[in-house]
Amino acid sequence: MSFQTSFKQILREKMGQQEAAPAQNPSTYIDTDPSHLAFLMSQIGKFEFETRRGHYPRPAIRPQRPRPAHAFSESQKQSFEFLKSYIHDLSEGFTGAELKTAFRKAAIRLHPDHGGSTQTFMDLKTHYQILTEIVSR
Repeated sequence: MSFQTSFKQILREKMGQQEAAPAQNPSTYIDTDPSHLAFLMSQIGKFEFETRRGHYPRPAIRPQRPRPAHAFSESQKQSFEFLKSYIHDLSEGFTGAELKTAFRKAAIRLHPDHGGSTQTFMDLKTHYQILTEIVSR
């Protein structure tokens, strides 16, 4: 079976046509008319050509419910505000992974090799250690 024949079969299946008895004349209207072929191509659906065979789109991620805020002591509140001043998307109900990524983003900003001061970088490290105590509990 050649590529053209199998492609024509796919088009006929998509259009809901049954395989007809073999015609005596091998060149039919579908074989010769390019506008008819374009019409059939538009009926197949764009989605089938955009995804590779066997690969399907990822399912939608369920929205997570907001976590309750941590009960901060005074020093922990100061540490959270310090980190929040550099990384604004950190919520008060952060997890360990969120705290770690926020610390890494802030460390890149405040590192002395990237234009930050040594003192603020050292402060960031101490504030991070204070906040990890909340998550480890």
